[in-house]
Amino acid sequence: MRYPAVNSYHHSSLRNALRLLNLFSVDEPELQLEDIATALEIGQSTAYRLVHTLIEEGFIVRDPSAKSYRLAASVLALGHTIMTKVDLCHLSIPILEQLAGVSGETAHIGVFKDHQVLYLLKMDSSYPVHLLSHAGRKNPVHCTSTGQVLLAYQSEETIEQIINKGLTCYTSKTITNPIKIKNLLKTIRSQGYAVSQEELHEGVVSIAAPVKNSKGNVIAAVSIAGPTLRLNKQTIPKLIKQVQQASDRVSTKLLS
Repeated sequence: MRYPAVNSYHHSSLRNALRLLNLFSVDEPELQLEDIATALEIGQSTAYRLVHTLIEEGFIVRDPSAKSYRLAASVLALGHTIMTKVDLCHLSIPILEQLAGVSGETAHIGVFKDHQVLYLLKMDSSYPVHLLSHAGRKNPVHCTSTGQVLLAYQSEETIEQIINKGLTCYTSKTITNPIKIKNLLKTIRSQGYAVSQEELHEGVVSIAAPVKNSKGNVIAAVSIAGPTLRLNKQTIPKLIKQVQQASDRVSTKLLS
């Protein structure tokens, strides 16, 4: 495959735009035009055009009274989102390791992303099962316990959007009826956990519970998954408590 030639002017402008955004920091939250030109070693007229392009695109804003520029709220929010996920992963590692150890099953933590489950971490147990799951993998929300927990706390509009796209059937136990899905989500909100039995993979059961931030919003879900041989009527009640304890610990860690 041949790629188009890179325009050197556009490449230079893009590079300078990224370098400009990197100039802002906790110590330097605001910069004036001359500061930007000096730091990037470009003329003030070039710096002016660069700055106003970033303003038009919503990356930075200008403070008329101080004649300075600062990062826009959307960029700061993006940084916060990234750091939140980094913190979530960092704090979850020992908790997921312990959960995998006590439950004997593979443990995950996942978030809601683009109407799917995005798994951030996976911890194998002493008895790993081939589940086609890994950190960075995405799975459907309607037929996984992690997805069902995350979907249960989304807006009605988001739930309707996912249902209207169509609920793919993966096994004979996949729930594809909109009314049944809505009733299931209501039950999950009431009981505080989800159990998905062979809805995505035959012979595999998963259990998930929500992780909440300081505002009480559900931002992730902790889960375990394993074979029906081990996750059955006798063991599931105990495993539900273990998963809930783990998700509560992650929530508590986020508060500290």
